[in-house]
Amino acid sequence: MWNRHSWLTVMCAWCGLLLNSVLAHGNTIFSENFQGGSYPSWTLSGNGHDAANYYAGNYSMRLDGLRQGTIAVSSQGYSSVSLSMDLAALYLVSGDYCYAEYSTNGGTSWNILNSLGVASATGAMHTATVSSGLENNPNLQLRFRAYTLYNHYCYGDNVSLSGTPIGSGVYDPLTGNGSVSRTQLTYTFLTTGGTPSLIDYSHYALPANAANPTNTFQGRLTLSGQASGGNAVEVDSNNNLPAYPQAAQLPSFAFDFVQDGTHFIPVTRGKIEGTHPSWALVLEPGRVWNENGDNGYSRVALPFSLQERNQDCVWNGVMTFLFKNDGSISNVVYQNAGETCKYLKVNFWGRLGATYVPATVANAAAIKSAYEAEVARRMPVKPIAALATDYPASGVVVANIGSDVTAADMTIYGVAYNGVHYVGGCQTRYGTYPFCEVLDVPSYSTAKSVFGAYGLMRLEQKYTGTQRTLRIRDYVSECSGTQWNMATLESAMDMATGNYDSSTLHADEASTAMLNGFFLVTTHAQKVSFACGYTNKSTPGTTFVYHTSDTYLLGRAMNMYYKAQAGSSADFFNDVVVGEIYKPLGLSPTTYTTLRTQDSAAQAHTGFGLIYVRDDVVKLAEFMGKAQGKIQGTQTLDSSMVAATLNLGSGGLQAGTAADRYNNGFWYYDLHQSTSHNFSCSGAKWIPYMSGYGGISVVLMPNGMVYYNFSDNDEYTWLKTAVELDKIAALCP
Repeated sequence: MWNRHSWLTVMCAWCGLLLNSVLAHGNTIFSENFQGGSYPSWTLSGNGHDAANYYAGNYSMRLDGLRQGTIAVSSQGYSSVSLSMDLAALYLVSGDYCYAEYSTNGGTSWNILNSLGVASATGAMHTATVSSGLENNPNLQLRFRAYTLYNHYCYGDNVSLSGTPIGSGVYDPLTGNGSVSRTQLTYTFLTTGGTPSLIDYSHYALPANAANPTNTFQGRLTLSGQASGGNAVEVDSNNNLPAYPQAAQLPSFAFDFVQDGTHFIPVTRGKIEGTHPSWALVLEPGRVWNENGDNGYSRVALPFSLQERNQDCVWNGVMTFLFKNDGSISNVVYQNAGETCKYLKVNFWGRLGATYVPATVANAAAIKSAYEAEVARRMPVKPIAALATDYPASGVVVANIGSDVTAADMTIYGVAYNGVHYVGGCQTRYGTYPFCEVLDVPSYSTAKSVFGAYGLMRLEQKYTGTQRTLRIRDYVSECSGTQWNMATLESAMDMATGNYDSSTLHADEASTAMLNGFFLVTTHAQKVSFACGYTNKSTPGTTFVYHTSDTYLLGRAMNMYYKAQAGSSADFFNDVVVGEIYKPLGLSPTTYTTLRTQDSAAQAHTGFGLIYVRDDVVKLAEFMGKAQGKIQGTQTLDSSMVAATLNLGSGGLQAGTAADRYNNGFWYYDLHQSTSHNFSCSGAKWIPYMSGYGGISVVLMPNGMVYYNFSDNDEYTWLKTAVELDKIAALCP
């Protein structure tokens, strides 16, 4: 007896080390060491005896006679599966055997993993492992079995089944078993037909009990049937939809995707300008998983957006489908039921045919690595309600944050503070959007700040001398009239070139002439001809007149100046704005594209035309407000221009009321002059913020916070929110 128990004690300790080593190289699927002193999940059968044998602090399953203990397990959703079982024997005589066995077909037949006879009946544990033939199998069974005389013992212990979640390694594995109760978008509906309808977005979401995918997508997805398979119904009263040709049809769709674990990544990110007369596409990363009711297929939910061609409106949607490794694929069903667009609110939905051609995608490993890095660099997120629990002494009323905007017209809003991103919104006409982290929102005129102003501040830092005082006419050849003799890049950034028709704040911007001569035309020649055509009315730098056309000229001048430094093939937006600001900040690839003129000039619009996800918004704001133009400690924007932006003092130009100013591509509001709320400011407190058409605000609070909202009902105020944030940290200390 000493021999058996001594060996068992020593060998079980050694087996524990081995078990830890196995688990370090894979995810645990199933393990059993019997340390609970029982084995209720195991089925015992056969003549003989079983006991949870205990000695020296260790339990094992002890069997004799013809007794056996069996358990059903599943490796579904896992590759590189390895099984390890420990077996010991004592008091065996000739003809006695102990077995550790496994079945891959639900117990119909068995494979011997290990067997011990009289020669091995020393009480020592023997470990046996198999690492092939066990992958992705829901019908595995394991058992310990005795074939001995009574009181001739077999001991089973330390069972370990481990593997790697199918996909591309272990990235973001799921913990569910695939048992999902589904009433919409079922296997039958996706594969055999039916009339789609608008449904709650929860049916497009990753379900709580989703299992790891057993299929891996890499290759091209092509959709067909757009002409007859789509629907578009306007839900507001503007009756603008008839002005959009082929409004109910999705754009042509043939794109490559790679799968990274449970994530589904489009190879092409950002705005995709195709040939559709009304819509461009934006593709975002989605998820892939298994449900038991999908008959061996894996299920994809892919977030995407439609964007108005040549303008900024964005409609957010999700498409879903089933696929297998061999290229089998279901129909694709989609819906877009929420937007950021003041003048066109519309639902899109439909069913399209699909083909999947599996193929090796170039640089697939790099695409996955870049995506994982993108996700890892996102600011940690909490719900907006967590502000009250994180700052309980403040008395903050979370319901008031964002309440300046009508709830039905709010797309997203949030607060960034002390390294946490508190998020709200994502509501649509059909429930909560299931991929809020990649919900696309348009920049509109916030681009004037983060493209136009940041771009000029970067030029000022990048090159010697002073770039902001360069003349527009020297880099925009079309502005050759004498009215452009004194207008500089900085005056264009400040919308104070002195050239305009009316000095009334938004009169020129809202005119029919601006709409038809600048916004609706698509070539550089047309846009620049209009932008350069205003007559001189005042000295540059003295009068603020809101002109998106001035920011366009700023962008053109910066691009041509940069080409003169870096070569004719250089592009200011791609090389400097994206390459030296957006990418180092860790922005999503969604920001790497912009609206451009539709001609050989491909001139970036500069004053609008970017797309963000919510993490991009807070990073761009904190880059100015918190980092003061530095990236990882390196001054990226000109420090003097940053200082003038953050600390307005007596600078800037009046932009409306006495409480409103504009400077360096930013708006300002003086809290001290607020008549609706008392912020206890002893003097002027100018708050810089970005603003965009329809109801977009990104506010750089002086207490270190960023507040943003994207909405579309022409509501631009944020003072109710400021009152609440002031409770957490004073805005006027």
